[in-house]
Amino acid sequence: MVTMLLTSMFHNVSPTVHEIEPRPQGKRVVFIPTASAVEPWGPARTALSKHALQRLGFEVEQLDVENMPSDSAEDITHKITEADCIYVGGGNTFFLLQELRRTGADRAIINQVRAGTPYIGESAGSVITALDIGYIKLMDRTDKAPDLTDYTGLGLADFHVVPHHHAAAMGHAAQRILDRYGADLSLKPLTNRQALLVKDGRTRLL
Repeated sequence: MVTMLLTSMFHNVSPTVHEIEPRPQGKRVVFIPTASAVEPWGPARTALSKHALQRLGFEVEQLDVENMPSDSAEDITHKITEADCIYVGGGNTFFLLQELRRTGADRAIINQVRAGTPYIGESAGSVITALDIGYIKLMDRTDKAPDLTDYTGLGLADFHVVPHHHAAAMGHAAQRILDRYGADLSLKPLTNRQALLVKDGRTRLL
C-alpha cells in the first residue's frame, strides 16, 4: 500500500516525517533534487531540504537524475530499490517529469512506492504524484522541458496537490489553479506549513 508525505516546503514540516518513518536514524533516503536544476534558487532550496533530512538522522544519497545519461536506468533503479525512503524535491515539475522519464527513474519510483517504500515529495515532487500534471502549467513553465509532450504523472495519488497556497511567492498562481480547475479536478491545496499524509489507504492533512 502506498505511503507518502507530500509537502510544499519540506524543511518547514520535517518533523511530520515520523508519520511515515518513526525511526529515521541510519535509514537511507535517495534524494532526487532534479526539479530544482532549472531554477535560480535551486541550490539553496536543495541544501535546506537535504539538511532537514540529515538532521532527522537519515543517511542521504543524492541522485542527480538530470546529469545521468539515458542508458543509466539500471544504475538508477538499483539506487532507488536499495533506499529505505525516496525524496523528490521541488522546482519545475515539467523538467522533473522529463528527466525522470528520460532515464527510467519514473518507473523505478512507481514500482518501489507501490511495493511499500515511503515517498516524500516537496512542491514539484508532490505535484508529480498525480495522474496528470498539466494543471500546474499555471505555476510552472513548460518551456523548461522542451522534450516533454505527455503530461502523464506518476499516478501514485488520485488527487492533485496545489503547493504554496497563500504563499507570497506563488500563492497567486496556486489560487488561479484552484479557480480554473476546482470544479473538474480533485485538488488538494497546501500552504508552506502543511503536509498531506497518505497512509493505510487514507489521506490526512497535517
